[in-house]
Amino acid sequence: MSCAISCFGKIIVCVTHNSSPSGKPYVSGSVSVEKKNQENDGPPTYEIVFGWSQSFENLMKHRAGQKYFAEFLKGEYSDENILFWQACEELKREKNAEKIEEKARIIYEDFISILSPKEVSLDSRVREIVNTNMGRPSASTFDEAQNQIYTLMQRDSYPRFLASNIYKTVMGTFGIKEEAV
Repeated sequence: MSCAISCFGKIIVCVTHNSSPSGKPYVSGSVSVEKKNQENDGPPTYEIVFGWSQSFENLMKHRAGQKYFAEFLKGEYSDENILFWQACEELKREKNAEKIEEKARIIYEDFISILSPKEVSLDSRVREIVNTNMGRPSASTFDEAQNQIYTLMQRDSYPRFLASNIYKTVMGTFGIKEEAV
């Protein structure tokens, strides 16, 4: 039996190669839909959106939360931070060594290089760690930088996001008038 998973990890197709009673081979199969990360991928419920106000982690673990936060950051001209964080998350999910190296180089050129228009703000210690790690890129090449940017977004942008019209509008879709948090 062989199985394939879609690029989003949601559809699983399994095929079995058998022989019929006449000895001729035939293929039978089944398709199932996996409910992996369903709560993080679908439209957010009131509980989820309210949870975003309780912790930055809650906001960042939901795809819609990241989308609204990215929209807010774009308005603040700092969306490179979440784009970098998301690129690092994608890199961590990659299993192919060649693709890891390629993606790491793209992330470096897009967000770390001083020539990049989307350069993220890193301190010199973390920048040096990343430069050293780029000698042998891996899925964890940007861990220190990603943590620094996550902390920056959590401390700096997240409180303003909660007070923003974007968050208030999302809460308003549930009939809730959200006061500044």
